[in-house]
Amino acid sequence: MTLYYQDDHVTLYHGDCTDVMASLPAESVDAVVTSPPYAMQRRNTYGGIPEKDYPAWTVAWMDEARRVLKPDGSVIINIRPHIKNGQISDYTLRTRLALRESGWVELEELIWFKRSSPPAGRVDRPRRSWESLHWFGRQGKVYATPKAAGDPLHTQFRSDPAKQASTLHIRNGWGSGVKGSNEWRMNGGTARVRDVAEVNLGRKTELERANPHPATYPWQLAEWCGKLICPPGGTILDPFSGSASTGVAALRNGWNYIGIDSVEEYVEMSARRLAAERAAFA
Repeated sequence: MTLYYQDDHVTLYHGDCTDVMASLPAESVDAVVTSPPYAMQRRNTYGGIPEKDYPAWTVAWMDEARRVLKPDGSVIINIRPHIKNGQISDYTLRTRLALRESGWVELEELIWFKRSSPPAGRVDRPRRSWESLHWFGRQGKVYATPKAAGDPLHTQFRSDPAKQASTLHIRNGWGSGVKGSNEWRMNGGTARVRDVAEVNLGRKTELERANPHPATYPWQLAEWCGKLICPPGGTILDPFSGSASTGVAALRNGWNYIGIDSVEEYVEMSARRLAAERAAFA
């Protein structure tokens, strides 16, 4: 384990995430946003985790994450199983159940929708355009701000005219009914974010092309997650930092960032990318 880089807002470690997290102060992190290795699908990059071992491996690093999380902190894990022998692999399902058994509360299954996704996956199945974001908390009541990444209340919801008198719209803060119409107009403000994050992969920036990583995800996705679960000025941790997409989101939103990666090349890549990011927005 090596402290690789540190400044006022960014700390990067090279090492195994369980060892690094074991060295961090208890209850010092507000949120965890990460995309861990997808079992053996990234074995050429990180060595891979056999599917049979994946639940226990995840429980082990999540045990350390639970120790460093504040009581109302939570974790969002981006992962999706692959097709094996014509059937969806069950290692992520078994992992979710193992985490519940170990004491984690599964708060929601959120979705990352990639409208412009490439034609990945098996050719005899629909094109893969979404991945899961599994949200876990130390308890059922966690810090969350669903309006932080929400949309302005300007859309008109339509309702069954026969149910115009329902107070559901009022209770939920959607707006008030228009007599004799099936429209419900907004009262202004911000709506809670949907449980689907629509974030396209998009073209890589010059900075991202200069810092290639075989399994990147957009910093905008990390931002979407962070806005939901990390308070202003809080600390966000990524145990599988990779190219530091979560770190970019942290810098752009005023969060402190702790990144950990077991491959030194990627930690160095992260340090260069985050330094350039800070310089660009200085």
